[in-house]
Amino acid sequence: MEATAPHIDVRAVHIDDAPALHELDYSFETDRVYTLRVRDRLLEYDTGALSIDGPALAFELMVTTVDLPIYRDFREDQHTLEDVRRRLSASEGGYVALADGKVAGGILLNLDEARALARIEDLIVGRQYRRYGVGSLLLSCAFDWARKRGCRAIVLETQSSNYPAIQFYLRNGLQIWSINQHFYPPGPLEHEVAIVMGKKLWSTP
Repeated sequence: MEATAPHIDVRAVHIDDAPALHELDYSFETDRVYTLRVRDRLLEYDTGALSIDGPALAFELMVTTVDLPIYRDFREDQHTLEDVRRRLSASEGGYVALADGKVAGGILLNLDEARALARIEDLIVGRQYRRYGVGSLLLSCAFDWARKRGCRAIVLETQSSNYPAIQFYLRNGLQIWSINQHFYPPGPLEHEVAIVMGKKLWSTP
């Protein structure tokens, strides 16, 4: 017999939510990752409106199956309770999702006014609350938050090994906008490829 889906509410995040957010199990497992392939030949390309004869390097993200599933617990890597408090304090906005009154996830947001962008600094959903639409609801709230502040787009950064998150973002209308091979400092993420994803919220005339 399937468990009854919890009732989900959303409210503005507060610094006092830090302990509950930190206690969530927001680890993930995957048997697939994205690997970056830089092709060593030059390709001709066509913009559609204008044909360009110059060469272009080709970068491809390849879905790769790994022999042993990857498990990552972000609390071990970078999210101590104090880290969560700092992130909450530094955020200009955000929301928490409540499942039957308990904190099930959260999203933290900042503005980049110079670029008319909103940045998703963190999106956390506890493993036991996934597949109830918590993450999609938090993203929807973030899109509305950004639109109300005149943002033309919303962006986030994730890692090439986080295949489940990338698939989730793609299903929710974000696209892969750029990649960076040397984004992370020495540490547990040093050899990861940073993937920047974004969604346009309005079109420039």
